[in-house]
Amino acid sequence: MAEEEEYQGEEIDKDRVIEELSEIARESQHKNTQLLNNISSMSNSPGEGNLAQYQIDNSELLEKLEHFYKGEYLSYEGEEASWVKPKDKEMIPLNSFGVSALMEIVSKYIDRNTVLSYYKEERIYEILADLGDDLVMFILSNYEKMGLDTSFKKTKFRLIVITTLHMIESSYRRAIGGETMKEINQSRIITQSDILRPQIQPQNPKRGFFSSKLRGF
Repeated sequence: MAEEEEYQGEEIDKDRVIEELSEIARESQHKNTQLLNNISSMSNSPGEGNLAQYQIDNSELLEKLEHFYKGEYLSYEGEEASWVKPKDKEMIPLNSFGVSALMEIVSKYIDRNTVLSYYKEERIYEILADLGDDLVMFILSNYEKMGLDTSFKKTKFRLIVITTLHMIESSYRRAIGGETMKEINQSRIITQSDILRPQIQPQNPKRGFFSSKLRGF
């Protein structure tokens, strides 16, 4: 009975919990803001800035997805490569509405905030599972409006969902354990150390008495 009264006397301080969660969120936001500022300042150094921008750049993934939705493929002429639109309309799975609709979704997942975040592998699987379910429902509810209006185009439905999820997964995997953020911070520390390290100028050795005398021989 005494234990029950003691348990009932312990009440959760909701305001304190909210304040602690808010503090955690502020610290996380501060770290991301500081890191983005570091990346911006690193851009002034040609080599280091290029490396940092490359590590957080997602434009290639988004570009490949957009071309895939349009049915476009790479054509090579010698060393030149260009994206080509198929002449057969059956090879174009999505219309402009469908492409825009999917790109609006994936651009929220494939961005630099994702790459600079900290994720555990289990959490990534949960995100992809939820997104996969929603993508399937979204396309099934709008497939004709999105351009999947023939039997052949509908066979690409599963491929569209899987390719989209795999591309998004590749972006999230760069954030496992905050790996990209750690690499950029480490790169900045090394660069700052190089800048602050004093440059030792070679000095002419002092000539002693016997040295000056020997020069005459």
